[in-house]
Amino acid sequence: MAASPESLFPSGGDLDSSQLQMEPDEVDTLREGEDPADRMHPFLAIYDLQPLKMHPLVFAPGVPVTAHVVGTERYTSGSKVGTCTLYSVRLTHGDFTWTTKKKFRHFQELHRDLLRHKVLMSLLPLARFAIPYPPAREAADREMPSLPRAGPEGSARHASSKQKYLENYLNRLLTMSFYRNYHAMTEFLEVSQLSFIPELGCKGLEGVIRKRSGGHRVPGFTCCGRDQVCYRWSKRWLVVKDSFLLYMCLETGTISFVQLFDPGFGVQVGKRSTETRYGVRIDTSHRSLILKCSSYRQARWWGQEITELAQGPGRDFLQLHRHESFAPPRPGTLARW
Repeated sequence: MAASPESLFPSGGDLDSSQLQMEPDEVDTLREGEDPADRMHPFLAIYDLQPLKMHPLVFAPGVPVTAHVVGTERYTSGSKVGTCTLYSVRLTHGDFTWTTKKKFRHFQELHRDLLRHKVLMSLLPLARFAIPYPPAREAADREMPSLPRAGPEGSARHASSKQKYLENYLNRLLTMSFYRNYHAMTEFLEVSQLSFIPELGCKGLEGVIRKRSGGHRVPGFTCCGRDQVCYRWSKRWLVVKDSFLLYMCLETGTISFVQLFDPGFGVQVGKRSTETRYGVRIDTSHRSLILKCSSYRQARWWGQEITELAQGPGRDFLQLHRHESFAPPRPGTLARW
């Protein structure tokens, strides 16, 4: 008798590790003395962007990805859930380091997505489908770690043990290319094809957001010159770097808009300045971009991180330089008229 979807994907919080088994990976490794920076993606990769669900090559081959749960935050939400715990996860890939914050339910959702991916790949007639990474049948019996059961937080010792368990769970997942390259994992880690290109700067915030149309300060870019009257919300993948931000179309992977940081840069959070609940407003000299987050905590986190990134590594672009240029001087750079 065939297993039903309900038995394959239980709705409860008990996540069975015996359903997720993989063979040892054939993972490319760095040679002795090799610099991880030499394996990072070249700048020309920006001309060959693909949708995230097409499983593009996000991580540099042979360069490990490591995770470390550096701390937790507990807060009281306005819902019936009560007290929630937010885990701060610091990730490292070569010279790139970034931090993401996740709830325990995000780990559960990731686990279920990977389980579904594992089962579907084992059932599909693989000869008819092109898979850009080693198929599941070449990886049969490697055990994937399970998650602890969800429940009320106990002592500090219990919380520390759970924190370490989640760290080990994530690190074991990241050693398996079958799961590491899946779009649910890349979305969980908040990475894309633009994350690890050294020429684009350090790794900043990334993720799926809703952005409001309009806000351009250039005549002709807004409807009737009043974007408060006519606008729409669209779901995009946002990428924040130290001197600019951009958003991409999720369906095609194409870059829809680039906003350069300049002396007119500013970030505001709240309904008063954005006319949107849980909104973030990013101002520059040529546009006021408004984003919509899922909670005030997320909006405040995004606003703070964007501000620190721009005022830190990208601070040279936030002030006028000689000849009233927003770009800083670059001595010794070859140029030609």
